[in-house]
Amino acid sequence: MAEAPRYDDSLTIALLRAREAVTAQFRDHVGAAGLTLPQWRVIRALAGGKALDTTTLARRCVILAPSLSRIIKTLSERGLVEQVPAKDRRQRVIRLTMDGEVMFSQMWNVSKTRYAAIETAFGHEEVHDLVKTLNRLREVLEKQD
Repeated sequence: MAEAPRYDDSLTIALLRAREAVTAQFRDHVGAAGLTLPQWRVIRALAGGKALDTTTLARRCVILAPSLSRIIKTLSERGLVEQVPAKDRRQRVIRLTMDGEVMFSQMWNVSKTRYAAIETAFGHEEVHDLVKTLNRLREVLEKQD
């Protein structure tokens, strides 16, 4: 039987730990705005007037469809997102409201500072290379499915 890698050297554990360390940099200011991190991902994906169908939005935000439905309902009740007419009536298309755009702008100013701090600590090129490598890993593994 082949020997398993040390637990701390496991790809899945390293990715989980890195994700937690990165998201911890954003959790407090997102929470202070009364949002969860998944809600913030939805707002960020819709920023700049982009209207997205819920299938695309779920995939882009890495959120399961039932969870996305609850998030959209909550953000809609807060006046941050709204449904817009779609060419295909079977689709739900969502966009930020003006209040949602304002919230994004306010929060993005803090997020930019946090991203800059990560780049300063880890290195701009290293962050860029890491994101590129992780995206390539995802693409390769998705092709195997």
